[in-house]
Amino acid sequence: MSRAATKEAQQAQSTAAGNADQYGSNAAGLYGNLTPEATSLVNSQGYDPATLSAITNAEMGGVNAAFTGAGNQINRTAARAGNTAGVSGALDTLARDKGVAGGQEAGGIRIQNANFANQQRMAGLNLLNSLYNTNVGAQTANEGIRTGDINAQTNASPGWAQTLSGVLSAVGGLFSPKKV
Repeated sequence: MSRAATKEAQQAQSTAAGNADQYGSNAAGLYGNLTPEATSLVNSQGYDPATLSAITNAEMGGVNAAFTGAGNQINRTAARAGNTAGVSGALDTLARDKGVAGGQEAGGIRIQNANFANQQRMAGLNLLNSLYNTNVGAQTANEGIRTGDINAQTNASPGWAQTLSGVLSAVGGLFSPKKV
């Protein structure tokens, strides 16, 4: 093959090597900036304490308001009727129900927080996976191109045996009798 083909294969190999190095460098740069963010997501505990407290207060405030209103209604009804005999039992039942509802609400908040933490964890893992696959995949692909270019260069360059054989054939042709 020609020297031009060999030179083109060498240039393609050099370009592929440069691209692979650049992708590797880009991957390292992205990891440096995004890895702490992704790690923070992976290690998430869910809502920050202030947000979790605000959610808990709002949800529990709703439960407390509903049961306080019901208790007040029991007392008003008893006062209007002039019969306070059943008030204690009704308020006890209401208090028990309030405790059950509050426990269910608090458990729901914990589950919601755990789900949010898991969503953040998965987002962090997906980010790390995406960074790894995109950059390492691009680097590896360029290394594969480089291998193909090396093969093309090898196939394009005549080996020393081919070159010697050609020279000997040419020299031998000088001394052979010519047919006229």
